This record gives sequence, C-alpha cells and structure tokens, in this order.
Amino acid sequence: MRILCVTNMYPSPQRPGSGAFVYQQVEQLRRFGHTVDVINMVGSQSKLNYLKGTVDVVRMTGATTYDIVHAHYGYSAFPAMFRLRAPLVITLHGTDVLGNILERLSTRFVSHFADAVVVVSEEMRRRVPGIVIPCGVNLGVFKPYDRNEARARLQWPNDKFVVLFPFDPTRPEKRYDLARASIDRLVQEGVDAQLMTVTNVPNEEMPWYYSAANALLLSSDYEGSPTSIKEALACNLPVVSTNVGDVREQLNGIAGTQICPPDAGTIARSLREAFDWSLNGEFQGRAAVVRYDQAFTVERIIGVYTDVISNFRARAQGRRLVRSG
Repeated sequence: MRILCVTNMYPSPQRPGSGAFVYQQVEQLRRFGHTVDVINMVGSQSKLNYLKGTVDVVRMTGATTYDIVHAHYGYSAFPAMFRLRAPLVITLHGTDVLGNILERLSTRFVSHFADAVVVVSEEMRRRVPGIVIPCGVNLGVFKPYDRNEARARLQWPNDKFVVLFPFDPTRPEKRYDLARASIDRLVQEGVDAQLMTVTNVPNEEMPWYYSAANALLLSSDYEGSPTSIKEALACNLPVVSTNVGDVREQLNGIAGTQICPPDAGTIARSLREAFDWSLNGEFQGRAAVVRYDQAFTVERIIGVYTDVISNFRARAQGRRLVRSG
C-alpha cells in the first residue's frame, strides 16, 4: 500500500521525543513493505502550520495516488479531510477525546468525515465510536539493560531511588505537581528518592532511561493508552500509576505494579513497594507486554486499511455505474 500519514506529533531534530508512538507505527508499516510518506505539522508552534499542512495534503494527494490517508490526532484530521482520491482513517490518542471542550467538539466533528476511526482505549470508544487498537511498542528497541551500566551511561547517581517521569511537566493533565509532591513525601520520610523528568529524548535512547530507574510514575488526570507504561514494562521497570485510560488493563495481573488514587501519600507508599521489587530483581513485566508488540498492532491497522479500501472502491464503482446508467 501507499500511505500518507498526517500528524501534529512526530520526531524532529528539535523535538526528538515527540510522537514516538506514531513514528514507531510508521516504521513498522515500512518494515512490512508499505510505502509511507509523512506530513508533520507542528501545530503547537503556530496554528498556521495546519493551513500549510492542508496545502501539503492537497498537493501530495493530487500528485500521488495514495491507498490510505491516515491522520493521527483530531486536529491533524482537519487538513487530512481535504485529501484527494483516497479514503481517510483517523487515530485518536487521548487529549483529542478526553481534553478540553474545544478539542472534544472538534474531534467529534471531524470524525464524521472519516472512513474509519481508531481509538486507543475502551474509555475513548465510549465517547467517540471507533475501533479499539492500543498503540504498540517495539520490543526490539525497548528491552532491559543492566541498571548500573544504564546509570553510568546517563551519569545518574547510584545511591538514590530514581523515579522516572517521562512526560512534559508543563502539560497540566500530566500532573507534575502530584508527582513532585509524592517524591517530596518520600524524602520527608527519609527515603533518598529523586524524580527524573525526561522529555525530548530520541526513541532509541529511552530504554536506557527506563533501565536506569527504580520505578515509572504516571500521575495523569487522564490518558488514552499510555505508551510509556508499555515501554517501562518491556524494560522490566515497576510501574505506579493513577487509574486512567487503559492502565488497569495494561497492568492487570502484573505483580509489582500499583494503581493509586491521585493522592501524594498513597503514591509515595506505592513507590516504596515498587522500590522493593526493583531492588530484589524479581520484577518481570516484559512477558506481559508481548500482546502490545508493535507488529501485532500494525497487523490490526492493516486490517482496518484493507476493509476501508474495499468499501471505498466499492462506493466509487457504484458511483461510476450510476453515472454511466
């Protein structure tokens, strides 16, 4: 297939960690032999980039016959609506369905123009009808490394319990304030803990950060299907998380993981337990994340493409028959 990916989150030299899960999906499609072109609109810098993206969509779909145009995120779907001669698939990732009212209304509107909508969690599907396909993780990239080696590589201290927070602290829904308060509570209790905030790190470097930490903390108010948890599990890193998105499903039955209410004291106690699992070396999360292997995810995406293309061509054939009749 020839696929045009339209997104507002994708790695770049300026933002190497942006939209890594979109990048991983694109790369897996290419490994399967499909041709994928990417339009990356940095809408966070300027809303005019969406207008430029619209021009790029019209230009590229006019010059090339694509089998599918696939937009990632609700706002990205607006430029993708103007594609020529190709069906549209939209994947919604979280904020576009669960965020502020403008994003939610925009997403509902644009979803009506799609040939198929993919959502990454059941919680999202209850708000916007779609096919549930969580984002996958590349298990060839995300694998555990020796903690001492990882800390030496990152120049992290060996004498502290390190809690990884791989999210943008300026995004209010990520609740950096709650993460910070939880670590402060541990320090007050005499635990030598440190919160490490990591953003804009290239995808292939992230396994070293997961391997160097003692626990991952996700303290968000809402999420879709957080890829960071799958990546942490793939690197055998214990996870403490609030009950958001499909986190409960991801962590179901995995000893050494904790789901907490958004309370600093409870999170601090859960982190203590995670530290014990980290120290004794018995935490085994990787086996549980095999079901999220990127290859399986992309196989399901290709299944959506196949159905959409079939329906699109059947409708086109029907229109031709009507005109000829």
